[in-house]
Amino acid sequence: FPSQMKSQAPGSTEELRCLQVLNQQAEGSSLEELTSSQACLKLASTIKSYVTTVTENIIRRSAVKEAWRSYFNTSEGQVPPKTARKPSAHLTLRPQSQDGNSERFGNLSQSCRHAIARWEHSTLHSHLHNITYRDGRLRVEQPGKYYVYSQIYFRYRSTGARDSGPQLVQCIQWQPSHSQPILLLKGVGTKCWAPEADYGLHALYQGGLFELKAGDELFVSVSSLAIDYNDAAASYFGAFRLDL
Repeated sequence: FPSQMKSQAPGSTEELRCLQVLNQQAEGSSLEELTSSQACLKLASTIKSYVTTVTENIIRRSAVKEAWRSYFNTSEGQVPPKTARKPSAHLTLRPQSQDGNSERFGNLSQSCRHAIARWEHSTLHSHLHNITYRDGRLRVEQPGKYYVYSQIYFRYRSTGARDSGPQLVQCIQWQPSHSQPILLLKGVGTKCWAPEADYGLHALYQGGLFELKAGDELFVSVSSLAIDYNDAAASYFGAFRLDL
């Protein structure tokens, strides 16, 4: 402030007198003597400009600090409550191994004995928000009502026979903590394809709304692993919470 005043009116006797008069003014007294002087008005304008500049700088620095604090909290996983995303997941299919790893998914029915253990969860077509994924399972972290869904795109090699085709089955399994899997949804289709076709294609979709608790797990099992693995938009599995 002194440097700003000095640059505008160095050694001004009038401005010095204005400051002396202002300093001697009793609280609540009239400022008529000051407002009648052009030098005093100029000094008041300079002071006002300086106070405005200082105030704006303080506000700007405070906003920058708050922005950095919010950024670092978010980068460390501490998402502010107002911006926290609702739990949701959408997974796309990856090629499956044929080594019989379905045993670690518990006792599954014969019609849905092949658990799908490999899904993509961090690609252009997939995501995870406040739901965790591990080894084919989605794990619920926040309780609530969830819409759970899945589609499997079967791709069977044709046998050339004219009788009915294979039975296609897709199941969505729910596994509470420390329990055996429980069947939530089951879709079935029996298709007969033209004998001259090289492959038979059929998509099974199903979805439903369920009350889930923290720690519950979900996974998909099928009747056969004869599936089209080359189309990320054709076979998928997901869930999202609805605040009802």
